Amino acid sequence: MKSNIKMRLLSKVFQPLITIPKNAKIKSTEVTCKSQKLLLECGLIRPTSSGLFAILPLAQRAMDKLERHICKHIEAAGAQRISLSSLTPASLWDKSGRLQEMGPELMKATDRHGKQYVLAPTHEEAITDLLADVGPLSYKQLPLILYQISSKFRDEHRPKHGLLRARHFTMMDAYSHHASEDCVLNTYERISRAYRDIFEGLGLKVYRVEAPSGAMGGSLSHEWQAVAEAGEDSLTICQRCQHAGLEAKCPRCGGEGEVVSSIEVGHTFVLNTRYSSPLGACYTDAQGARPPLRAACYGVGGSRLLAACVEAGGRWPRGVAPYSALLVPPKEGSKEWQQLGWSAVEQVYSQLSVLPTLRDDVIVDDRCDMTIGKRLMQANRMGYPYVVVMGKAALESPPRYELVCESSTQLLTMPELLKTIDTIDHGNMAAEKVTA
Repeated sequence: MKSNIKMRLLSKVFQPLITIPKNAKIKSTEVTCKSQKLLLECGLIRPTSSGLFAILPLAQRAMDKLERHICKHIEAAGAQRISLSSLTPASLWDKSGRLQEMGPELMKATDRHGKQYVLAPTHEEAITDLLADVGPLSYKQLPLILYQISSKFRDEHRPKHGLLRARHFTMMDAYSHHASEDCVLNTYERISRAYRDIFEGLGLKVYRVEAPSGAMGGSLSHEWQAVAEAGEDSLTICQRCQHAGLEAKCPRCGGEGEVVSSIEVGHTFVLNTRYSSPLGACYTDAQGARPPLRAACYGVGGSRLLAACVEAGGRWPRGVAPYSALLVPPKEGSKEWQQLGWSAVEQVYSQLSVLPTLRDDVIVDDRCDMTIGKRLMQANRMGYPYVVVMGKAALESPPRYELVCESSTQLLTMPELLKTIDTIDHGNMAAEKVTA
């Protein structure tokens, strides 16, 4: 009998597992890459239409953690969080010139009064209109950095690769506003350092690459490309100086480069007055004049980044895994189960949850009608950072538990187990502080 200790149980998680046979042709899901196959088979996402997905509980936990990770670094760079409506008046896009320029990529809606709106894929027009409406700002208030994390929409001609190219996605978009071009560039570099901290904290190898500004406009643009086999982009990495670019030959040293596939996980732009001039966003300078604000914008695709983490590494980064630790009890009816019972499972769960890094982040695979081996196979597929198994050694005195971590297995007493996990986690946090 299970007692009243409130444990998180895997059997209670809404996780509709599916099996996609090898070489199967499944038109409805269009499984085209590793991350999409994993997220579908493990019951983390579910397709609802072409390019549209339901994010299920385990993936949502991962998304929540990823967003907190992004927020921590972008706020450390001086950004303040806001929330803008997904519906933006089409008239603003007409004023900026992007209503026609982006054309069929924009999803549009019309209200009962005949007013047209854009389901925004990005919010340059909306943030600039906001500052025009509350302004003019004083030069003393600048630079001003505002950001949000919200749903975005793009009518992709051919959605594919699951969350990597979908019609509905989440994105962190930040906007900095300035009085001078020097201030724009200084802030641009400061937020670029925050980007590096975000990606390094996820264990991703990401390169900042100069790129065309396209429909966004402005004077400077960088794509942030993560190396991954399923990437639709091509990145050239110089074997001599490690410079990355879209060119075949390195512009720095003239060396030849290795071409690799990559995924765009972020994009940053120096916009200057591209939007502030047509939309009337000004500031008051020291002499009382009202010149247009200078701006830059910064985007990180949240749902795309989540899929890229799985695509690049094959496992969840430690800070993004839906649960950091999975506890696997003995099989029902086994000798271990008969001698230990559910009370021993609760005790181990409670001891693991004492660790600050595992608080509210441990789940029990209570499907004890299944063998430990089968549950371990599924746990490995999910990629939990820590798997703790109550096997035969749990009957010893003192009890010992198997810790499966990054494909290695150790047999440890409870004090040793807690110390090992704590040491690994503190080592990871120290490494993140060094990179920051």
